[in-house]
Amino acid sequence: MRKILILTTLALIGLSSFGQKIIENPDFSATTANYVKITKIELQDTVTKIDFEVKYFPKWWIKISSDKTYIQNSKGGEKLFVKSAKGIILNKKHNTPESGINLYTLYFPAIEKNIDKIDYIEESWKIFDISLTEKEEISFIPKEIQGNWLKTDGSNEWQYGIFEDKVIYQNKIWNNILLNSKGKNFELSLKDGSQQEKIYIKLKKENLLIGDSPDNQQLYSKTKTFNTDYVIENDLEYELPVFKIDTAVYRGFIDGYHPKMGNTGMAYVNDIIIHEQNSCLITIEPDGSFYCKVPMIHPQEIYVRMLNMSESVYLEPGKTTFQYIDLSEYTSAYKNYNHRNKRERKSLFMGDVSLVNSDLLAMDTIYYFNYNIAQKKILDMTGNDFKTYCLDIMNQELNALDQYVQNNPVSKKALQIKNMQIPYRAYENILSFNRMKSSAYRKKHKVPREQREIPLQSETFEPSYYDFINADDLNNPISLISGGAYNSLINRIRFSESVLPKPNYFYVALMDTISSKGITLSIDEEKILNNLIGCENITCIKETLESDTATLNSFRQKYSELFSSISKDAYHQIQSVNMSKYFGLTECFATEIMFAQSKCESMRGRQKPFEEGDKVEIREKISDDFIMNYLINYSDNKEKEIEKKLAENKTKTGYVINETPKTEADKLFDAIIEKYKGKVVFVDFWATWCGPCRSGMEKIKPLKEELKDKNIEFVYITNQSSPIDTWNMMIPDIKGEHYRVEQDEWNHFASKFNISGIPHYVLVDKDGSVVKDKVYFASSNEELKKLFEKYLTQ
Repeated sequence: MRKILILTTLALIGLSSFGQKIIENPDFSATTANYVKITKIELQDTVTKIDFEVKYFPKWWIKISSDKTYIQNSKGGEKLFVKSAKGIILNKKHNTPESGINLYTLYFPAIEKNIDKIDYIEESWKIFDISLTEKEEISFIPKEIQGNWLKTDGSNEWQYGIFEDKVIYQNKIWNNILLNSKGKNFELSLKDGSQQEKIYIKLKKENLLIGDSPDNQQLYSKTKTFNTDYVIENDLEYELPVFKIDTAVYRGFIDGYHPKMGNTGMAYVNDIIIHEQNSCLITIEPDGSFYCKVPMIHPQEIYVRMLNMSESVYLEPGKTTFQYIDLSEYTSAYKNYNHRNKRERKSLFMGDVSLVNSDLLAMDTIYYFNYNIAQKKILDMTGNDFKTYCLDIMNQELNALDQYVQNNPVSKKALQIKNMQIPYRAYENILSFNRMKSSAYRKKHKVPREQREIPLQSETFEPSYYDFINADDLNNPISLISGGAYNSLINRIRFSESVLPKPNYFYVALMDTISSKGITLSIDEEKILNNLIGCENITCIKETLESDTATLNSFRQKYSELFSSISKDAYHQIQSVNMSKYFGLTECFATEIMFAQSKCESMRGRQKPFEEGDKVEIREKISDDFIMNYLINYSDNKEKEIEKKLAENKTKTGYVINETPKTEADKLFDAIIEKYKGKVVFVDFWATWCGPCRSGMEKIKPLKEELKDKNIEFVYITNQSSPIDTWNMMIPDIKGEHYRVEQDEWNHFASKFNISGIPHYVLVDKDGSVVKDKVYFASSNEELKKLFEKYLTQ
């Protein structure tokens, strides 16, 4: 009996001794912070001790928040929050010492004894599947042949990725693998459905001989090979025609991925004709593979956001690009932009556009314009100073590109793209002078974001200022291969201060018409019209209109037909004249692109497809058949979308169309708000044609849903510039209270709240008092939520 008791006691001691278990440098499957290392885990009956080594920059701080830092069974379950620490104080900023190494210990509650893997979760650092058992070196594929293997002929082409349980070959991932080995020779049989391939491998020191048969093998290395004699085969530039409607396949593999990091990404591609950025969902599988199809109309870089990665990838319509992504490149700490820019690039590419992508990636450090540095200097610069500054940087980049090409093999396509991107980006920066200087002034003087006007005069330029622009380059459709660089430059030209008609353009056109018809104005009529022509900004026009409403109303009634004859074409005619005067662009490819963009923006604003008159105008003004047909097809598709949307709107709820209260215009706002007394009211002054208005509405949707049970009302007010049919079609997607007011009523609102542009937001408290007559729409809904809650709790 005593013997049994002793054995039982020893068994219990054995179970409790779990508390003494120590795991040095535990294995883990994935991390979001490559610079955070767990050096030791000690499991005790009452506590779990974890030792950390965090390599960071001297004097940079880290902080461990007790309410956001925990460990958890990797399979799920209770979150065990940190209780105490040694070497760091919880909830306080800890400055990294000069050594750049932070050493500390965190103490958590004891974990259950049957748990073999845990996750460590902190506010921004996450480490998944940390092993609490002994390391097991089990690998289906031998370590000697694992890795990414590059050709050694000087091309450095990536053709094989061999990992523990998968092989990347011919633009795809093979998970069904059969391995045969004999000494230094290996045979990999790959299968995917009916498709089968074989790879023959032979060890050769640190390199491999690889091929599709034992008699047809080439030498491959994990590191790049430099060969001055290497010549790229079939090396051709992009040629016309550049337009092609098709989808590009973008797929790849993320090394270091864990499903808990998220399972989607987004690819964004610019459509320069309709001036929209289309988004495509990227689906990430549990094994780290991803895939998406991207509709395109010409070769260009797309922008990819996935996990911690934000990069550009070059795609071509109808072709496949496979990218290997090493997540450690994006989970490392970088001190600043330059430090990040000089990091080791670990992406590899297969497929039809692999060489272009590899070359562009290798040359991406040839970009010397630093926005932050430019912002610090620009306040002391004139426009000519800044122009010289940007062109100097451009020449440095072009010289660096020439130097790189002399020492490295570069495909003609990649060089062609880069030789366009460098100047186009420099030109875009020059055209952004006034905007950038305004931003720098606001930053230096801490001007509130809601303050629209600042005491800084925009500089105007003569046509000679833009002598760096070569119209022939912009009119060559091949420029489209530079992607966002050309797109952004065209946008800057289209909306440059020199091209945009001044706010008084309508009254200038009106005076020209009056003069051409030989009409004689009264002294008062001529005075107010000349005053309006002399206005340089919207504020001046608004004040002039309000200074003598009697004369103006009489003038409008007397010449109503004249007023209506000054159509929107006057705006475009002035824009066209300026485009030729300042940039030498007259009825050419670039202006056709801009015209197409303008027509599509108008269509989206009206939410109506092109009418027959629009189509006639498109056929008259656009000579490029692809652009013309693309616009017509876009309109036809938009018509189908609108029909579908109208049918769907019949079942939508959550929006209310209100009759505007009948009262004096200066009392109208109070009359509207009276209905919502006892609630916080967020008022949005908007229009159907206003892109930023619609964008703001989309952005706030999640916050509105979050606050749907709170005592807050969202009120939307527009005027007659929003076509009634368009308004009726759009508002079912905008939950809230809606009003469409007369122009005079809108003018009173504009005067009351100093509305110089839309969207314009006003906040009203529960008592009906305006507490903010100009709410800045925060970049984050969190900031707006805090503002709402301040008045919701009162």
